[in-house]
Amino acid sequence: MISRLLAALLFFVSLPAAAGYFDAGARYTFGPDNYAGISGFGEAGGGAYYLRGAYRTYKSGLSDRFSTYSLGAGLDRTYWSASAELSATPETGGYKNSGFYADLLWLPLGEPGEGAAVQDLYLGAFSALTRHEDAYAASTTTVSGGRRGASPVARTSVFRLAQTDYGLTASVLAYGVRLSGRYAWTSYDQNLTALDRQLPVDIGGIGTTGFPARAASCRIKFPSLPLSPEAGYAKTWYKLDQPDSESVSAGLSRRLGAAELSAGWENYNPGGGAPKSDYYSLGVTLSF
Repeated sequence: MISRLLAALLFFVSLPAAAGYFDAGARYTFGPDNYAGISGFGEAGGGAYYLRGAYRTYKSGLSDRFSTYSLGAGLDRTYWSASAELSATPETGGYKNSGFYADLLWLPLGEPGEGAAVQDLYLGAFSALTRHEDAYAASTTTVSGGRRGASPVARTSVFRLAQTDYGLTASVLAYGVRLSGRYAWTSYDQNLTALDRQLPVDIGGIGTTGFPARAASCRIKFPSLPLSPEAGYAKTWYKLDQPDSESVSAGLSRRLGAAELSAGWENYNPGGGAPKSDYYSLGVTLSF
């Protein structure tokens, strides 16, 4: 499955502009403990349809390298849009996963006329199913430290866990200001224990670990300004006794012809009195 996803991703990233339109982008994130993350995507579309391939990888002195490949497709209509995506994380240190994501958005305004105060509005719902497999269990030091990969213990049989996420999302662009929000809750197909190693989790643009129970985020952006500022906040609640985590972020972006350059900062608070960490990112997106 991994090889097929990678081959499809490379194919779509190489599609020419004759496909209708083609966007491609990359982002580099760095932070404490030698944290380094790279993400990239390629999207090609024509008419109401589009295809999108993406790749993300990160590593630090406290974490193994985790890489995820994804391939998705979408359909945009005047009053609604829908998309679906397959993803896979190859085995790292005995752990791997595969997933499926789908969403449906309602656009009640359709296509507002030029000069309208509210230029864009959507309400949506999404769901995702992720199947995890782990050949190792957590040791006592792993649980107390809250980190994956610290002194893992081999299991007699592979641990398999199905994670299902459900959520709601909304966004409005009015008077040149975009406000957006997202809420998700998570269920698992079996009871979790302290012996189960924490799962890789994306908090904003940062890779961390845990068993999420709920997550909420909001964002504000000023896309109409030449140097577009944005800011966001995210909070995640976890299963077991892991403390809640928070993330505050800010960034700037500037369009120069076919390119959009961006820079960002994110402050991550793992909770429970642990020290906060600052992460920085640089990105570029090209449109053809």
